[in-house]
Amino acid sequence: MAFAVSASAVGCGAEFDPPSELKTLRVLAVQKSAPYATPGEKVDLQMLWHDGSKQAPRPVQVGWFSGCFNPPGDLYAGCFAQFAQGGPPGPGGPPGIDVGMGDRFSFTLPGDIISSRPPPADPKQPAYGLSFVFFAACAGKLGAPPEGEAVAFPLACYGPDSELLGADDFVAGYTAVYAFDQYRNQNAIVTGFRVNGEDAPGSCIDGACIDTPLLETPDCGQVPCIAACSDDGGRDCPEIPIGPVIDPASAEADQISVDAYGKKYSEQMWINYYVDRGGLKSELRLLNDATKGWNGDYATKLFAPKKPGPMTVWAVVHDNRGGSAWVRQQLLVQ
Repeated sequence: MAFAVSASAVGCGAEFDPPSELKTLRVLAVQKSAPYATPGEKVDLQMLWHDGSKQAPRPVQVGWFSGCFNPPGDLYAGCFAQFAQGGPPGPGGPPGIDVGMGDRFSFTLPGDIISSRPPPADPKQPAYGLSFVFFAACAGKLGAPPEGEAVAFPLACYGPDSELLGADDFVAGYTAVYAFDQYRNQNAIVTGFRVNGEDAPGSCIDGACIDTPLLETPDCGQVPCIAACSDDGGRDCPEIPIGPVIDPASAEADQISVDAYGKKYSEQMWINYYVDRGGLKSELRLLNDATKGWNGDYATKLFAPKKPGPMTVWAVVHDNRGGSAWVRQQLLVQ
């Protein structure tokens, strides 16, 4: 989950870009090696982000910090009081806080994360522990907020002249990791991408997208080619079916619901689609319903842009228990 750290004033009648169109710096997902972890387990995280700014490519700094466990009321805001006792995160970090830089980060859950927390108010619920990990992506330099200013996040993003950067250039957020003694949750199994019903070359999945840069000048042998549209991503363009290939085994039973309440629910799953150009008919698609099960019709339709050249599509799979996975697909508009 991500939250904005600053806002811009807009006039009456302003038109906003759809959330699926990446025109600024955006964090699309954070994947955890163990969405449900066990006490004492090391959890690896990796971030999917994209800089859609007109100034891109430009340096982007990504930072992480963990060390908040079982905050009051299970609310992330309770973490900041804990952090304030040791000062704002920075190089080396305050005592008890793990700090990292880059697209990947790891931390270890305390061995007593469950036993140190009061049991749930509902006796049917299994005992659990909760950890929050915070992250920030900055098209500049991360640092401590200005002294004396009330801020919603204990990090700020500064430009080359030490000016504070806003929401187009600074994204901050958090992700939660639940700990159970016996329950696990796996990320979705994504195996590829299809365009017009055909397996598409040139896709990358999960961590491979972090390690594999986009092709600057792809050809039709490396990525699928599509025809440009004069309506520039509008609804008058031909509909091009696109979507990830996902193993139905990705949909797991929600075993807590089964054990605690006798309800045979499966996890809820959905796909968020993003593009850097063009348009989408549906930017959000249901993948698995808690009671109805698997939805095989999870693809969406792409409307091609007007300008020839490469474009990129992302499909990010989420579940309601903290799991995520993704695939990135380049296309060539001709």
